[in-house]
Amino acid sequence: MKTYDNVFEFLTDPTKETFLKCRELVINDPEYDPYSEDIENIQDLLNEGKFEEVIQYVNVNILLSPRAHIYKYFAYKELGDEKGGNIEVAIAQIIFECLEKTGDGTKESPYIITRISDERDLVRHHLNKQDVSQNLVKDGDKIMDALTLDDGTQLYFDIKDPYQRLAFSFSKRNDREENKEEEKPQKKKWWKF
Repeated sequence: MKTYDNVFEFLTDPTKETFLKCRELVINDPEYDPYSEDIENIQDLLNEGKFEEVIQYVNVNILLSPRAHIYKYFAYKELGDEKGGNIEVAIAQIIFECLEKTGDGTKESPYIITRISDERDLVRHHLNKQDVSQNLVKDGDKIMDALTLDDGTQLYFDIKDPYQRLAFSFSKRNDREENKEEEKPQKKKWWKF
């Protein structure tokens, strides 16, 4: 199993720089998928009462997800492990604080996220606001999501890395599909001898 100890270096020095350095480790991992279903998988395990499995669920896609750490907090709480729960909730809180340090949510200085789910986690669980719509915005070399909140304000999130990773994943998947097509022996039509 991979160890991800270096990803959490920002916990002892929670600055924008240390957080972004740790984020680089995540986004450069070959297994990084900013649209993975890992958060949903953890939620399902939590709902099924599989608390040990929630705690043991670890991969690069959830390391910097505040929601994943909140789910782990609930699993520890259900198991009566107060210390484990406190650690997870502290990690989630520091991730939220570091996300806020990456920008101010404006078009000029958007928050830099690792997973697309981080947008709503920050808005709903940390800023205690509600989003009503989401739009993709391309501005020069910036690729952003603009979330419109129920009070009419907008918050911008830099999604360039996740967006590019998605495009890379689609390209890779298409290449694999094309290779499969080429590998299949072409069946001769019955009318061609």
